[in-house]
Amino acid sequence: MSLLNRFTVTFNPADVVSWLILLLLAVLLVVQVGLVVRNDTLPVRRKWIRGILNILLWSLLLAYFLQIEWEIKPDSKPVWIVDSDVPGSAVNQLKDSLKNREVVRINAFKEASFRSRLTDGMIDTVTLIGTGFSPDVLGQLSRQTVEWIPYAQPDQVQMLRWKAILRKGEMQSVRGRLQSSQEQILKLRFGNQTLDSLSVKTGTTAFNFQFPAFSQGRTELTLVLDQKPLDTLRYFTRSSEPIAYQFILDSPDFESKTLADWLGKKGYSVQVTSTISKDLSNRLSINRVAMPDVIITDPANATNPVVKKAVMQGKPVLFINLSDAETDTKTINRALGTSWKLKRLSNEATIPIGTGLQALPFQFSEALNQFSVAGSPVAVQKTTAKIGVSLVSETFPLKLSGDSVTYDRIWTAILTPLQPTFANNIQLDAPVFKSLRSIIHFNNLTRKPAEIRLGNDTVRLDYSAINPLSADVSYGFGRVGWQSFQDSLAVYVDNPNEKPVFGNRLVSDYLRARSTVAVETNPDSEGGFPAKIPDWVWILLFLSGLTALWVEPKFSI
Repeated sequence: MSLLNRFTVTFNPADVVSWLILLLLAVLLVVQVGLVVRNDTLPVRRKWIRGILNILLWSLLLAYFLQIEWEIKPDSKPVWIVDSDVPGSAVNQLKDSLKNREVVRINAFKEASFRSRLTDGMIDTVTLIGTGFSPDVLGQLSRQTVEWIPYAQPDQVQMLRWKAILRKGEMQSVRGRLQSSQEQILKLRFGNQTLDSLSVKTGTTAFNFQFPAFSQGRTELTLVLDQKPLDTLRYFTRSSEPIAYQFILDSPDFESKTLADWLGKKGYSVQVTSTISKDLSNRLSINRVAMPDVIITDPANATNPVVKKAVMQGKPVLFINLSDAETDTKTINRALGTSWKLKRLSNEATIPIGTGLQALPFQFSEALNQFSVAGSPVAVQKTTAKIGVSLVSETFPLKLSGDSVTYDRIWTAILTPLQPTFANNIQLDAPVFKSLRSIIHFNNLTRKPAEIRLGNDTVRLDYSAINPLSADVSYGFGRVGWQSFQDSLAVYVDNPNEKPVFGNRLVSDYLRARSTVAVETNPDSEGGFPAKIPDWVWILLFLSGLTALWVEPKFSI
């Protein structure tokens, strides 16, 4: 309850116990005053003195019960706390751009006076400069508004994320940000093989390397800047789920034959159905025969009953071998109820989209139910099924030239969004650090286990109230290295002291956690902090009041 918008008391009118205590205090006051007034042996002057002392002691009891608080206006001058790894020159540049800032190094937390300013609310806003802040330091900033200016050493990675667990054939994405001192080449290597590379310029560069997970089990990659290793990335690849593909084509060409052969060598079930005449078709099977999960066809077969039935059943369909893109997309729209629209980019027959690759000179117009495949002129629309359209003209020349890595990357990127929904999916971002909690997501669970095994621990699953087949786990691994995960899988746990990106991850997670917590403040206050009388002061006041009542009869006034 607020008094005069400046003082606050803890008395709760809805609490019956509070009213009982207040009633007892009122009875105590009446008894105290009554005993003094009815004492005929005391002169009037002594009655007044003793009555005032009793009322003062009663007032202390009332004030202690109400626990009056008031607001302290904090020091409005912001404070910068600088990581020990940030050079003074970088701090001076920041100070020149923003004047009147108090700047302290991180070792200021060792000083009792600085910690007192934080806990007493005399510092309102703190700006962290750098990434070298321990959980102990961050934990002392709970009462402050915290801002952050990251700083990275030259030629160091500022941020780095990738998938800790994925399926074989799934696209691995390595995302990050690099501070480069000059123009250099950033590479992602598997042994001596370069999976992807990027030319980075002086300054900060964001990168996103993508490649299909080609190995199985524990995998280790190296991020290299020119010839200098920056970091080691470790992840676990699960076995791929069996997928059956069916090609429906009037006349299979070299492009579709090469793709079917590639899928067959990957171990997938492949059926190639070609129309020889009106009532006669030919079917070729690679590997086992199975009901198709994904249909690959051309626009001429958009009205094919098999294609339309697959869409009605929710099976993904991919259209390839477009020749007249505008006419072909209109045919697909009429047959399947999609809404493809194109924008012409050039009057040429094809345009280059990469080394040895050509595509039709169009781009897809945006739509709410549509998403693009990164790095390719391919898009997917979601209707009753996922329907994809590829504007890539030919990819088989890559196979003929021996560039199997690029061919794998392109078709894995195209086909991954069109894969059916698998069961028992796991999502976990790496790097995973020792003692730092990570969120593990499970979805489309075939069974609903109450708990899972992580390392040597058994952890309960927190199921979603909206989707009963989805669950999360928040867990902090206590050991470094490869840790078992549900017996058949594994997760690599990094040592925080050996990863340059740990500080960035810690501070960003800390700020994200703070943003989700509602901070209760007085709407009439302007960023002040509540203060109240310390307990030791109350003890002194009570002792003083009781001492005065004990001493008063011993003096003759």
